[in-house]
Amino acid sequence: ASAADVAAQKQAQGAMKLPLREEDLFKSVMKCFESKQFDKALTQADKILERFPYHGETLAMKGLTLLNFYEEAKREEAFQLVKLGLSLN
Repeated sequence: ASAADVAAQKQAQGAMKLPLREEDLFKSVMKCFESKQFDKALTQADKILERFPYHGETLAMKGLTLLNFYEEAKREEAFQLVKLGLSLN
């Protein structure tokens, strides 16, 4: 994909309302995060990101989950995902 195509995809997906299936998955990501089921939250976030790789809220939640689940080991990746997610949303 060209840089222009990627930029258009980022803009379209960044703050979009997810379809019902993915919206339900996102709600589950939030519940899993709140109950400290970080591995399950990551799995569900990845399912959303397979279809919508630039969805801002999902990227940010994945980053927060990585930070809580892996702490130091994934710190840089976590911060980059949160930063990207916020910039797209």
